Amino acid sequence: MSAARFSIAEAEERLGPAAAEEARRSAAEAPRFRPEQIEFLRSLFASAVVLGQTTPPAAKAA
Repeated sequence: MSAARFSIAEAEERLGPAAAEEARRSAAEAPRFRPEQIEFLRSLFASAVVLGQTTPPAAKAA
C-alpha cells in the first residue's frame, strides 16, 4: 500500500489562498521543537512498521 506523494501546490489549490496563507502564518508562529523532541520523533518514525493493506470484513464475506 502506498500513499500519493504530498504536494504543497495541490494542497493550496484545494484549500484556497486564504487557508494556505493561514497555514503558513500558523506554522511560522509555532514554537520550534526542542532537540529531545526531534530525537523522539526520529526514533518513532525509524521504528514504525509498514502494515500491509487489509481487506475489510464485509469484502471478505462477499
